[in-house]
Amino acid sequence: MFHLHHLIFLPFFVLFHVVGFLFLAFAAVILTKAFRRRRCGSASRMKERPEATRPARFGNEAFDDYRRATLRKLEAEAEEFRKYLDGLRRAADAAAFEAFLKSRRAENGPAA
Repeated sequence: MFHLHHLIFLPFFVLFHVVGFLFLAFAAVILTKAFRRRRCGSASRMKERPEATRPARFGNEAFDDYRRATLRKLEAEAEEFRKYLDGLRRAADAAAFEAFLKSRRAENGPAA
């Protein structure tokens, strides 16, 4: 039997189900995108492909030569910078070690 007070709860009932359905649809879209990105768009897999390791050619020989020379120069500068940083680290380590030895000598007193 249908009563008039049922009409009061009808909009809430419909709204609850519509909002629930929209939430499920939104979650399905988000999860589908996440699974697709994980399965197909992995950055580590892109690095393993042979096409990604070949140097790009743009069809303009002058530009390709310039690009190769610039990349060689940048790689050489990067190697120089790595060597410079290694030297700085060694110098800092040597200074810290000398300070440690000096503090140990000061604690033990003069060696006889």
